[in-house]
This record gives sequence, structure tokens and C-alpha cells, in this order.
Amino acid sequence: MPFDASKQSSLPNSGSGRGNEAAFLQAALSEAYATSPLAAQPDTFVLYRVIGNDLPPRHREGQSLDNLRFILENEPLLPGCEKRWVVNRIVSPDVEAAVLELLHTHRQPVLHLPLIPADYARIPLDRACLPTPDYLESLRFALFSRCSLKYRNRLLGAAHRLKNLYVMNNNGARNAALADGRPRAKWVLPFDGNCFFTAAAWKRLVAEVTARPWLKYFTVPMARLSDNRHLADPDFAPPAREEPQLLFRHDAAESFNPDFPYGRRPKVELFWRLGIPGPWDAWTEESWDQPRRPLSPEAHHVGTAGWVARLFSGVPHLEVSARGILGKRGVARQEAILTLLAQLDKSLGLPSPQNPYRRDDTAPAPPSRPLLRRSPESNLSQAVASPTSLTLPPR
Repeated sequence: MPFDASKQSSLPNSGSGRGNEAAFLQAALSEAYATSPLAAQPDTFVLYRVIGNDLPPRHREGQSLDNLRFILENEPLLPGCEKRWVVNRIVSPDVEAAVLELLHTHRQPVLHLPLIPADYARIPLDRACLPTPDYLESLRFALFSRCSLKYRNRLLGAAHRLKNLYVMNNNGARNAALADGRPRAKWVLPFDGNCFFTAAAWKRLVAEVTARPWLKYFTVPMARLSDNRHLADPDFAPPAREEPQLLFRHDAAESFNPDFPYGRRPKVELFWRLGIPGPWDAWTEESWDQPRRPLSPEAHHVGTAGWVARLFSGVPHLEVSARGILGKRGVARQEAILTLLAQLDKSLGLPSPQNPYRRDDTAPAPPSRPLLRRSPESNLSQAVASPTSLTLPPR
């Protein structure tokens, strides 16, 4: 079921009692805002977009660089907004260099979060989610894997959560953008890398945010595109029914949960915490998923503003609106994550995470052209404490 912004409100509005509660909350927030120093601050915005790894078969190889180029060459100036970029743990040195060079050519400010091979090499499997610590080496898992590739990959994905958190750094990068942006502007948008604003979409977003500035959070509904050329039409306004992005007032207390990895509802966990209604209310969790946080003290301080386009991923059959498409995207995403981690492990001479995961000292020979050309000891001086830092086991 797609996200429907028209059905969202700061509080559930079924029943007169809840409607009154929502009205009282709105009035209280508005009154408190009017007498606060925030009311005198100009409504400035800073938009971050996070550029990470291409993940075939979920994405086409090269789509991140192509879409970045499309944004830089076609997106209009956004009045009142500073555009910034997060280059996030890109595994391929060639791709990372091309992304950084393109941003430098267009004089774009960058927050660079490099992948440090030595840090990655020290990250273990999360075996706490397994039936037994040696389950991945067991005959039972081998038989299970032959019966269901889908569930095999989901369990392997859970076991690789810590590796996923470091390499994909999905919520880590969003939180880094939030931390960097809060001193820069009144409103911070830590968005996905393929997001694109038309002039009309941006104008609408600003109007709807500034009409209710007492709210600390706004969802921004997203329209998924199958052809970026539609954006050349200034009147293009497709239905925005995909999982929204999230905009923060700079004093908002919440951030994204750093324990939720890419592919296991990292953004939705914050929707749950803020009481944002949507189809995710009916989603169930697996036994190995991380526990969601309780409802936030700032729950329901949420509005909806504007819309944003999501550029084409390069995989047509995964961009259509069809029954069961969310499941198909999830399967492709999980396969892509495991494939990238396996390639990275092989490039660094680490045991393969594939069936079965080996804990012995027999490592595969690195490929002739390794995915990473940095040595595990290099770039250690670049590892700094930040909201994206991962607590690593002792050496």
C-alpha cells in the first residue's frame, strides 16, 4: 500500500476526542513557538544528499554518478537553501574519485565519510541473532539455504548487520548530515542521493513549512520516476506516494536509529518513533530485527510539506507501482548488500560471508584488480569520532 500524505496528521484524527487532542497540541506548539527565539530566526534551509554505493541488481551500475550529474546540471536554484553533499563509504576508489571530482568541478560543498579498510576488517558477524553461534557452519543451515534462497539471504543479512552498518552507513550518514546542518540553517533536509526538487515542488515545500513553523518535523512525500526526462516539464507534478523523506527543524531532538541497517527499515524506525502513520504501521518484524525505540516525547510534532522526485534507479521492473513490488525491491536490495560485502571481503582477503561463512584462517586470494586498492593499514589517521563512528571490538 503506497504512502498517502492526505491521510497523515500530527495526531491520529479518528474520533472527536483525538481531533480535539490534535487541535490542543497544535495550539500549544504554536503559542510556545511564537514566544521563543526561534520565531525571530529566518527560515533558512540546508539540503544534504547522501551519495553511496551502487547496488546491482537493485540499482544499475553507475546510476549514482549519472543521477548526480543530472542533478548538478538540471536542478534549479532553491531559494533560501544551501545544497551540500555527503559522500558516504563508497567502496570503489575509482567511483569515489569520480564523484568527488564531479562535485569539485561544480564547486559543491562535501562532507566526505571514507571507508577505512582496517576498520571494516575488524567488524565481526552479529552471531547473537543466530540459533547457535556456529549455525552458519551447520548442515542445518546448508539444507535450509537450498530450500529458500530468500530466507537464507535474510538471515545472512541479519548476521552481517554490523558490516552493513559500517559500509552502507545509511542512518549514520543521515545523522552526520543532521549534525553538520543544525548549526547552518533553521531547517535541515538529510535526503537520499537521488532526490531532485523542481522549482514548483520546492516553492510548495517552503510555503507549507513556513505556514506551520512550530512543528519540528515534516515528511516530504516522494514520487518515484521511471524517466528523469519528465522533470524538464515545469508543470510536472506526479503523484507522490512513495515512502517520504524527513525534514527537521534544527532544534529537533530526534535522529535516525544507528542500530537499524540499510534494508531493514532504517528510516521507518524513526517514523514509528514519531508516530507518523503509514503502511508501515502494519509491517511485522523478524525475530532477529533490532528492537524499535518507544514513542518519542516529540511524537506527532509532524506535518507534511511539498514533494520530491526520486530519480530513476536504472532498473525498470523495480520502479513500477504493482502488487508485491515492495517485496521484490527488498529481495533485490538484500542480494545487492550481500554481494557487495562478499566482494569487499574478498578484496581484503577476509573470509567470504557466503554459504557457509568460514571462521578459519583460509582466506581467498585477492582478485587481480581488487575492489579496494587501499591497504588495511592505510588511512587510519582519517578515522575520527563522529555520529557515524562504529564501536569496534578491541584488537
